[in-house]
Formats: sequence, C-alpha cells, structure tokens
Amino acid sequence: MKYTELSIEKLKSECNSWARELKKTYCPDLVIYVARAGYLIGKEMSEVFEVPMVGISATREGNKLKEIVGPIISLMPNFVRNFLISMELKSNTHDKNSERKIHFHESLEKLKGQSFDRILVVDDSVDTGHSMKQVVDAIQNEFKHAEIKIAGLNVWDKSKNIIHTDFALYENTVIKAPMSKDSSEYKEFVRIYNRETKEGTL
Repeated sequence: MKYTELSIEKLKSECNSWARELKKTYCPDLVIYVARAGYLIGKEMSEVFEVPMVGISATREGNKLKEIVGPIISLMPNFVRNFLISMELKSNTHDKNSERKIHFHESLEKLKGQSFDRILVVDDSVDTGHSMKQVVDAIQNEFKHAEIKIAGLNVWDKSKNIIHTDFALYENTVIKAPMSKDSSEYKEFVRIYNRETKEGTL
C-alpha cells in the first residue's frame, strides 16, 4: 500500500496539471464535487475547464464518529495512522454500511430542469464505490441525458466491482490531504470551504 501527503498548495498544483492533461481529450459542461473532500479538486477542474461547479453531499452513519476520532488520529505517528487507515479499508466496514443520504446543494438544485451533455463528478477518493454509485445514480436521475464521468484523486481496486472511475491521479494510495480530519491544514481547508461555498451551499 502506498502513502503520500499533500499540502493545500501541492494539491491545487497537481489537480491543475491533471485537469490540463484531461482537457486535451475531454471537457465537461458541468463539474459536480462531492462535499466536502472533493471541493478543492473540483475547483481546479472547474477553473481549467472554464465551466460551472456545484456541490452534492453523500453522508452515512459513522461520519460523526470520524469527526471525534480525526483529531486524535492526527496526534499519532504517521505509521500508526497509515496502519489504522489500511485496516479500515480492509475491514469492509463501508460495504456493510452502504446506505447514504444524498443531498443536492442549493447551487445544484437550481440547475434542475436544465440540460447538460457531459457532467464530471469529482471526489478525493473512490474507496468501495458505494457512495460514488449512489451519487451518480442521483445525478443521472435528474439529468437523464447527460454523460456522467467520474474523477477521483485516488481510486481503490475494490471499488471497480461497483463503479468505474474514468480518471484517477493516484491508485490504491492512502493520501493525507488537507481535507483529511487528521491533516495539520484541515482547519484551514474548512475555513476556505465555508468561505467560498457560503457554508456549503455551493
């Protein structure tokens, strides 16, 4: 299993370069980021593609526990943190708890009834694929004629049985990114997210 750490600036730089590479062969009409973790990635994609960006949320039971445990994990050495994350991924916990609540953000709600040919859904990591599948199904239900593609900063092999990720910058990699609750830049990420999305309505 591979591990890497990305600062806010490095994440922006990598995603900007990634989007420019994708633009050579593909360009969507709309970028939808999966909140909150997909925001910074989606923002770079949106700016490079020069298309609107809106948000969608997918929450499951257990996310509140992560809010509590995250700050504790951040105090642990990286090798302990990486071990715990690898155990979580291998435990099939997310497989057992596969029901997500899908919420269209205000900005996405306003687009209902409009027509889009190509929609790009962006998230930080496609782990089991369950969350992403439910997100894509909900979007497809509203935008029935759109071609929907998925971009994950990272994708895990185990997700491939559930849904196909069209574009990925990393594979099978534990990434300590600013969106991670145990990142030293997590609070700064939340400030950026709340400010730029009007407390998550975008």
